[in-house]
Amino acid sequence: MKRFDCLSHDEQQRYTQASAWQLRLADDPSLEVSEEFQSWLSDPANERAFEGVNTAWAAAKDFAVDPQLLDMRQAALRHARAVSTRRWSSRKWVGRAAAVMVGIMVGGTAFTYYLVTAPDVYATAIGERRTVVLSDGSQVALDSDSEVRVRYLKSARQLVLDHGRARFDVAHDITRPFSVTAGNETVVAVGTAFDVEKIGAKVLVTLIRGKIVVKNADPQPSVHEIAAPVRSLSMKAGEELVATADVRPTIKLANLEVASAWQSGRLVFNGDTLAEAVARENRYTDHPIQVDPAIASIRIIGAFNAGDVSSFVSAVTSYFPVQATTTADNAILLQPRS
Repeated sequence: MKRFDCLSHDEQQRYTQASAWQLRLADDPSLEVSEEFQSWLSDPANERAFEGVNTAWAAAKDFAVDPQLLDMRQAALRHARAVSTRRWSSRKWVGRAAAVMVGIMVGGTAFTYYLVTAPDVYATAIGERRTVVLSDGSQVALDSDSEVRVRYLKSARQLVLDHGRARFDVAHDITRPFSVTAGNETVVAVGTAFDVEKIGAKVLVTLIRGKIVVKNADPQPSVHEIAAPVRSLSMKAGEELVATADVRPTIKLANLEVASAWQSGRLVFNGDTLAEAVARENRYTDHPIQVDPAIASIRIIGAFNAGDVSSFVSAVTSYFPVQATTTADNAILLQPRS
């Protein structure tokens, strides 16, 4: 998490300029097409700053009654008045300067608040695995080609698995529930360990230790809270939940050794469809495998070294009526054998 005063001088200047432009455009929208504004906005760093300020001001509206933000607004107002009085004697200029300074300072305050509550993003490249230790001591082990967003608030620890797979070892804190959202499913825990995997529209949750509740939630929760659940299911250690769109989730006993094999570089398939197996294999290759829908439902049983695509393809084409060809863009296409 960052604070505004921890940004570089250049970044602070850009956000201050962006706040000033925010005010000017609010007063005169026609400036949006002006040569001056477009020239300033043409710098990618300025464009990012302007987008950040707009997002921050929107966030400030949501938190308008937050005591800390109100105190900061009052401080900004006092500071703006003091600066304006020293620089200009004209009452007209004092008023305008105060308005601009308040806008800039509040914009900076809102951006600071936005930065503090904005998520930290952790991701892995193809073929990479990594473990991240969070500020509370919780650990997130990311599989290859995976991404998780982490947002810690005073009363909640909110994470979103955008794609891929991760194991979460949660530090106990009963005052701040730990939640992980993947697709339509949100796992809620206090102190436990579990895996979450997102394969297309399917979400798999494997509980390794402790207890969790899995709730059906808004797949795109707001910045500040998760939508009210419409259903929740409790899980015990050694169980796996499988959820797909528009189908009620199922809970079954899991083989924890198989479920955790990916952490030691092994991909184990135990009746997975060819489409699901390929989705996992594709996390480890720059030349993805494509599957003809006609054979996507073939069930696969076997274990492979993560990233050993050639062995996987060789096994599939040897045991099933499937052939592999290389496309013009160097992808591997699996289709029915002709």
